[in-house]
Amino acid sequence: MEVNGQEILTKDRVGLRINLSAMWQIVDPQQVKTALADHKDYLYRELQLALRAVVSTQTLDELLADKNLLNQSIQQTVAEKAAAYGIDLKTVGARDIVLPGDMKAILAQVVEAEKRAEANLIRRREETQETRSLHNTAKVMEGNPVLLRLKELEILEKITGRISTLNVYGGLDGVMNDLVKLTDKSKAA
Repeated sequence: MEVNGQEILTKDRVGLRINLSAMWQIVDPQQVKTALADHKDYLYRELQLALRAVVSTQTLDELLADKNLLNQSIQQTVAEKAAAYGIDLKTVGARDIVLPGDMKAILAQVVEAEKRAEANLIRRREETQETRSLHNTAKVMEGNPVLLRLKELEILEKITGRISTLNVYGGLDGVMNDLVKLTDKSKAA
């Protein structure tokens, strides 16, 4: 059975159109025949009422987060009533949850903003880790002038690899000793 195009307001007053599918089986034909004039009409109406009752108690976010909860709630509500008339409601499922056009645009903006915020958070974490790493490196180099010199030469090597001509004044001794002056803290004090 298809229950089509039910226009319903959620708890947070968002208008939705929800289409349901249901599978059922008559288990007691005699009881169905004597108790109900039209069992299909009865099931259709009960599914509509249950759908309205369940949706009106949930927010849009709750509905979109867990469609199975919607399906289970409707099935549980209707199955009990239908069983009293000899009908076994096998499954109920929301086929479509159709949002109004403006709500689709708003939800798309919300999702985009959430993803942008997540990306910013990740970027900030990486920047913090990078800064900590630089700080730790600086602390190690602060107490070790030889390590500082090695780092300096490593950077000089990278720079010279990218240029075609390098003029050195003062010779190799100038490059090795005068590029950055190293002083011994114990002698300076």
